[in-house]
Amino acid sequence: MTLIIDNPTVEKVLDPSEVNDALELAARELATGGAVNAPPYRVFTPRDPDEYRGHPRFPEGGGDPTHHSYTSLSGAIAELEVTTDRIDSDIITYFEQDGRTLQRRVPGRTDGRFCGLIFVYSSRTGELLAIIHDGYLQKFRVAGTGAVGAKYLARENSRTVGLVGTGWQAQGAVHCFAALGNLDKIKVYSPTPRKKETFAEQMSTEAGIEIVPVPSAREAVRGSDIVYMATNSKDPVVMADWLEPGQFVSNVSDVEMEIAGWERCDVLTMNRHGRRWMRYAIGGAEAIPEHGKDQYTRPTRIEWDKLPLLGDVIAGNHPGRTSDDQITGLVLRGDGVQFTAVSHLIYSHCKEKGLGTEIPSELFLQDEKYIP
Repeated sequence: MTLIIDNPTVEKVLDPSEVNDALELAARELATGGAVNAPPYRVFTPRDPDEYRGHPRFPEGGGDPTHHSYTSLSGAIAELEVTTDRIDSDIITYFEQDGRTLQRRVPGRTDGRFCGLIFVYSSRTGELLAIIHDGYLQKFRVAGTGAVGAKYLARENSRTVGLVGTGWQAQGAVHCFAALGNLDKIKVYSPTPRKKETFAEQMSTEAGIEIVPVPSAREAVRGSDIVYMATNSKDPVVMADWLEPGQFVSNVSDVEMEIAGWERCDVLTMNRHGRRWMRYAIGGAEAIPEHGKDQYTRPTRIEWDKLPLLGDVIAGNHPGRTSDDQITGLVLRGDGVQFTAVSHLIYSHCKEKGLGTEIPSELFLQDEKYIP
């Protein structure tokens, strides 16, 4: 049988500490040859923004441009005997706020629903094991990788996180960093009025860690042992000269810190090599606001594809931090093996607990006579 696992079911079985462990395995296997990613890509079709105006999620004054975006992130981990493909089919629009370009997913359907799925295949039999909603799982696979980075690259006596952002990804960051067990406080900033206060109150209760709202991104960074950026900005939200000796810094999107900030890192790692996205757009990828802004494509002294991977540090093939005064960094880019590791964890728990909706695997299999 093939399992269909929806977001509420994922919520029942997902544990941030287990997610961190699964992502640590994924990073190690990727660096040591036991896992592989395919190039991540997005395919864009231009849409008329007027089709979506009036929906509560559509930003006022936004819509330049608006596209349908099809996303694929594929990966395989041999030890787990699974290969996965995470796909999103979204309507994406852009808008300006406080001098920065922001991106927002908006529902194309009138009922406000979205389409994001992870297909989990057995690399032993080739069959489809599960289809999992990607929404709830998504924020943990990013934040969990950042938390694993902090485990290996932050100072041993780290106690405080400076968090820039209060959205979906930031929620996952609170849970995964709190699951490390050695942190006392998270300072959080958002430019949206009252949002950081509401976020601090809600998430401190959920994650069991003190969260303090601060008046600026600069204040979130100041004095923090760990700096984590979790925004939807396509422009920098953290400046290079804010960084302090001894800090560890990571991100949801590498453009959230100006490139000079990454250059300041004494030890800089990545979770994977290669471009952040391969973009293909009807009318030309130049229409996509973030195209050409990726740090990978901009002039810098950083040789991105020669940086050590986080998995190299985990496996002991790179020393990582060697001094408390060093600034260390982890450039996070979405990869398929993150989804592979966490999807396998979710699938295993659901099989064990009898959760999910079973449908006949035969619906996804073809008779031999149809295969050349």
